[in-house]
Amino acid sequence: MKAQIRPCNARATCEFTMNRQPANRRRYFTAAYGSVMQCLVYLPHSYSGRGPAESCVRILAGFAEEGIDAHLHVVRARIPIPSQIQTHQSAGLIHRLLPWRFIGSSAIRRHSRAFAEAIDRAPSDAIAYFWPNVPADLVLRARARGLVCVREMINSPLATAKPLLDKAYAEAGIAPDHGLTDEMVARENEELALHDYIFASNPEVEAGLKRLGIPAQKILPTSFGWDKARFAARPAPPSKARPFRACYVGTINVRKGVHELLDGWNAAGIDGELWFAGSIDESLKKWFDEQIAADARITHFGHVDDIAAFYRQCDVFVFPTHEEGGPQVTYEAASCGLPAVTTPMGAARLTRDGDTGIVIPVGDSEAVATAFQRLSDDPVLCARLGENAEVAAAQFEYAVVGAQRAQLLKRCATRSTAD
Repeated sequence: MKAQIRPCNARATCEFTMNRQPANRRRYFTAAYGSVMQCLVYLPHSYSGRGPAESCVRILAGFAEEGIDAHLHVVRARIPIPSQIQTHQSAGLIHRLLPWRFIGSSAIRRHSRAFAEAIDRAPSDAIAYFWPNVPADLVLRARARGLVCVREMINSPLATAKPLLDKAYAEAGIAPDHGLTDEMVARENEELALHDYIFASNPEVEAGLKRLGIPAQKILPTSFGWDKARFAARPAPPSKARPFRACYVGTINVRKGVHELLDGWNAAGIDGELWFAGSIDESLKKWFDEQIAADARITHFGHVDDIAAFYRQCDVFVFPTHEEGGPQVTYEAASCGLPAVTTPMGAARLTRDGDTGIVIPVGDSEAVATAFQRLSDDPVLCARLGENAEVAAAQFEYAVVGAQRAQLLKRCATRSTAD
């Protein structure tokens, strides 16, 4: 069956049906944009519209407008992926139906084999765009074919993350359950050195890569973002009838700084409320349940479907995380008019101290307490920081981020050709 193509101009999103043929697709891109660049994307995930896989899809959705033909190689997709992205699912029928915990390892092995075959079929001027947990042999295979290899960093290098998390768990008095090992660190260090370019989603990631000896010219600053379809409406002004309200969104664990958050909240002693949205790590469940049982000002909502509405009922987003990449929650909270109280890791490329939020040292509960007191005592300051954050968030909407990432990939290909 022939591809069904809806005509569009060079700045509109090109819509292709899922049964399109590669040759027709390539001819269409060439006609629409004058040239076409194929981008093979390695994403070892089960896509369900959440987490890093969702960030990847939102970014790729903007590639067609920039003349890049995105081929997303994903283990499986549990919900539809935008039609402008050519999607390749490596999982067979049984693997698409079974719970991930039963098939994860075997599905990833199959996925890697399928991507190796895609590398062998790809045009020699294609880009291989790898998302984390990359087998080094795939990068070597792509390089041997002459493909430009680009690595996405959704978090800090493991060589940075592991010692930070080891220290955080030790200070919390909890046996580490972050899952990172010295073997994993060594394996990633070896793999990162193979890429032509690496996307770094915040300055802390850039610094970590440089400590590994990655040349500065290979490290390209990037960001993640937020989805306008989910966060389009302007937040309602805070009600004068309610008290000051802070919120935390994310997994409730040691890594995200929840111990420091609650210690700071208790020390601040303010007349206000603290809301949590997200699941609780098993290692913290007993302690966290005791904390909220002892303080009527704290509420845990668990999973929240309409997270935009949750943000809009609050005054400030608090995220004293120990280790991140470019946390999407920071951008999402800002899009709803909330300033962030966060660490340099959690600031991403949006939170600037005294402008769009308050940046505090990592592991510092006293700084958390001071920030709580400062913002609850000065609603004018809190509102000003929130307004600035909302304005700044516009440049991190995923339509903008996707176009920027596409342009970076084009420059990567151009530089490599020149070299």
